[in-house]
Amino acid sequence: MKTRKPKSITILICALALMLVMYNCKKKDDPLPDKPDEEITKELDDIKVAPVTITPPAPVESTEANVETSAKAGELNSGLGSITDANSIPASVTTAATEVTAAISESELNTLSNVDAALINAVKEGGEIPAEVKAALDHAASNPALQEYLPTFTLPTVNGTAVTGRTATSPNLVTPQQLAANESIEAVQDASDVCVAAAESAYQAKKTELDASKSAKDAEITAAYNAAIAPLAAEEEACKAGIPAKFAAYRAAIDEQVASALANLERVKPFIGPLYPILKALINIQALNAYAGLNNLEAASLAACTAKTAAATTNAQAARDANLAASQAAYDAALASAAEVRAKLIASCHNQGGGN
Repeated sequence: MKTRKPKSITILICALALMLVMYNCKKKDDPLPDKPDEEITKELDDIKVAPVTITPPAPVESTEANVETSAKAGELNSGLGSITDANSIPASVTTAATEVTAAISESELNTLSNVDAALINAVKEGGEIPAEVKAALDHAASNPALQEYLPTFTLPTVNGTAVTGRTATSPNLVTPQQLAANESIEAVQDASDVCVAAAESAYQAKKTELDASKSAKDAEITAAYNAAIAPLAAEEEACKAGIPAKFAAYRAAIDEQVASALANLERVKPFIGPLYPILKALINIQALNAYAGLNNLEAASLAACTAKTAAATTNAQAARDANLAASQAAYDAALASAAEVRAKLIASCHNQGGGN
């Protein structure tokens, strides 16, 4: 016969089993941390704006204007000075006359030989050459053979570019670069709990530190720029101040050459006959070309002083802008790293702790 267990015992056993299951299956609630992970916080502390070396402006390369006298002009003058009669005319004089007649027309020869001292002096003082005379002069000066009797003018250069006196150059002042302020990164997590608030506070403190570092570097860059351009105006004035004396010396040398050539020409006039108007035209060509050339070269030299200021200013601006861009890039990189660590800090507020 089968023995039955009391019904009350069966119920008790089932109840105990159910309690054990419920106890073991109950989820343990762990308290949220009140501060971010310390190792991650140290990562944030270690972030700095990378050092930026301030690059100075590129130097301005320049050459001064120069005048080279003509060796053949000197030979012609010496030849005229050596004539004592019609039989002592040297080859340098006859060759010069032949080259002039081959280079210009009879009409141009007449125009140039009739130029008087008043016109030459007016051109020396900066006056314009009359159109008819200028056309004949330009034609003569374009002839390779006659060019050898004329001085050679070398224009000043700034950074490899020749500067003429026809167009004034002024500094192209660029408005200083305006760097947009970085907006703080908005929190994407709920910052209501203490730990997340601490993470956000740590990030904002780091951003303030990075902002201050960038501001200090930008101020240093601006100071370097200001120091670079500060002396430029005075240097330009000093450059211009020395030019009149330099060109006065050039003109004095031309004065002496022209006066000597004309005096010799007048002295030997009785001996050279038909060569006289031809050589007079050549001496006038030399004088007009020299004085007009000196006027243009002096204007070019003054313009070069201004062009050097413009180039130095441009170079300083380029260096400043490049330095500011480097500062911005270093700051952006540091801030991006801080933002990444900030996200890790906030994540650590939810991932710490745990239990079995």
